[in-house]
Formats: sequence, structure tokens, C-alpha cells
Amino acid sequence: MSPQLKFRASLLRCARLLSDEINTILLPHHLNYSLWQVLYVIQLKQGCTSIDIAEYLNVSKPSIAKRIHALMQLEVLEQVDTEDKRQKKLILSQKGIQLFQICSEKMDVFEQQLLFPLDQDMQKITLTTLHTLMDHLQDLKSGTQP
Repeated sequence: MSPQLKFRASLLRCARLLSDEINTILLPHHLNYSLWQVLYVIQLKQGCTSIDIAEYLNVSKPSIAKRIHALMQLEVLEQVDTEDKRQKKLILSQKGIQLFQICSEKMDVFEQQLLFPLDQDMQKITLTTLHTLMDHLQDLKSGTQP
């Protein structure tokens, strides 16, 4: 098997294992990784539109609409008016802020456990490598790379 295939298979398997574990952590809170991503982006941006979320996560607007609907049913999001009456800004409700904090703490513990075998230098190299790959993928997608 070529090194590229081993890398791709390993990266995809790692991503699947990671998302499965995150789903296990979030399940008691009626969340999954897809819903968590939306909460994360809204918290990161301190409120944003569904279009902002779709662009940040690189997913379709209809899939974000479904996620937002599910989160609204959980009463963890609120919509506020913007200057553009066609769009609503999404923010975390008080319940959403509390849920985000609880889940964030659990995710931090998981991340610490995950990174335990790596010393600080290996963690920095790994993070740099991942960011380099993500930036390159984004360039490839936008057509800025040959």
C-alpha cells in the first residue's frame, strides 16, 4: 500500500474515532458532533448567521438549517434581529451557555486524555501539520493552488 493511501486511511480513521468519542460524550446532553459544531461556531463568533456557520464549517446551508432547528427545539439558541431584516443572528440562550460550558469542560478532559501520549513538542508539530493541511485543502478548494 502506498504511503499516501496509508496516510489518508489513517487520517480518516482517526477522524471517525474522534467523532465517535465526541458523540459518546455529548449523547447524555441530547447533542452530537454535528450539533456541537454549530454551538461551537456561535460561541466562537459570539453570535452569527446560519450562512456564517455553513461557511465556517464548510457544509451546506440546508444541513445547517436542520441543525439549527434541532438546537432551537432544545431551547439552546435564540434568534435576534440584524440590520438586514432577511437574516437573523443566532446566539446561545442562557440554557445554551450553560450546556456549552458543561460540554466544553468534558471535551477539554477528553482532549487532555487524547494528547497525553504526546509531549509538548509533538503536540505543537501535530497542530502545525494539521493547520498546514487544512490551509492547503482550503487553497485547493478555492482554486488558489495548482
